[in-house]
Amino acid sequence: MGLPQKKESNDLTGTEADLVRFPGAGKIDRHNKQLIGEYQKSKDLRLLSLIVERNQGLLHTVLKRFSYFPDPYEDLLQVANLGLIKAVQRFDISRGIEFSSYATAIVDGEVRHYLRDSVLMRQPRWLRKLSGQIEEASVELTRTLKRTPTLKEIAEKVNVSQKGILEVLRVDASVGLHPLNDPPACALAESEPDASRVHSLRYQTFSLPVEDRIILEQALDALSSFQRKIVFLLFYRGLTQSEVAAEMGMTQRNVSRESAKALGRMKAILNTKIF
Repeated sequence: MGLPQKKESNDLTGTEADLVRFPGAGKIDRHNKQLIGEYQKSKDLRLLSLIVERNQGLLHTVLKRFSYFPDPYEDLLQVANLGLIKAVQRFDISRGIEFSSYATAIVDGEVRHYLRDSVLMRQPRWLRKLSGQIEEASVELTRTLKRTPTLKEIAEKVNVSQKGILEVLRVDASVGLHPLNDPPACALAESEPDASRVHSLRYQTFSLPVEDRIILEQALDALSSFQRKIVFLLFYRGLTQSEVAAEMGMTQRNVSRESAKALGRMKAILNTKIF
């Protein structure tokens, strides 16, 4: 019985060897630029997969800059890989720059954008909603006045105190401009909103003052998503318990029990009678 023959090593991975045999792929060597050139011509996904696989070390190097953030490393790596794919697709070989430098910049930007959105999504809903209203008011006033609106004009439009407007803008700025390679506690602490600074300028019929809406939003956030939906259907859309039961596939008794639990929890948080 003969000994198994030793497989010759040509310093290629199995994927690389397959690509060498792939018709039209051309001669593939170790250099990113040649691989990228072949991919941009053929659009073959196996080439793209090979380029991504060969540059994982670059991604891990970039992600060291964001090691302080609490987001799972696997999530950041997935975002980094998407950035790497964008870099491969957009890279212009004729410019004579190193792909590693170009890819590092693209991947870094993708991760920063993801982390900024991640921090924003951890902000309370009332803040995100008010930030959107301020932005819409600013755009509308700019179009109407043919100039940049003043803080007072924005405050009047949104019906929120100037201190409240400044507080929202401060949080938005701290999230957007904070260096993302610093510990996350610093970024999150600086972007924590102070709701006590936000007040309505005037009373509006059939509308709660913004400070009361914030308190109500904070109480709603303490509920489960299931309970929030019941409260929304009952008290925001004005459905009956029977209608809510039909929409959510529950019995009317279950709706009654769950709504009582939700309102009880909100009452405990607000320490006042609601609805």
